[in-house]
Amino acid sequence: MDRRAYLLHQVHPAKLATDCAADAVSTWLMWRGRPRTALLVAHLAAAVASAGVTRRDLSTLEGTRRGAYVLQHMPPSAQVVRYLGQVVAWRAAYRHRPLGIALGHVVVAAGWSHGLVWGALPSSRTGAVAGPP
Repeated sequence: MDRRAYLLHQVHPAKLATDCAADAVSTWLMWRGRPRTALLVAHLAAAVASAGVTRRDLSTLEGTRRGAYVLQHMPPSAQVVRYLGQVVAWRAAYRHRPLGIALGHVVVAAGWSHGLVWGALPSSRTGAVAGPP
């Protein structure tokens, strides 16, 4: 899978819905003290959704705002931040810490918001401010 398809598949509605559902279920499983099952559910659901979505034509997503956004503003570092936020939420759920779960999801949102933060800062090369996605 090329980089464009990899980024675009992340904003496909089926993939987003699967990831949100897997987050909710896996976080609940962590709360219930079932970490192996939680990790299996989360990663298996993500893998199945990715496999299904990447078999489709993703070119229609390129013309959408969310497609343009991920193509321009989703570097690997932002994806790492998103995953680390999920790990924080899982750990907090396992320890029954609701505020930690919320914090983890704030970190996930921060990873998705990379372009909103970094896209509004002056470019180091040109001094220009990037516009909205």
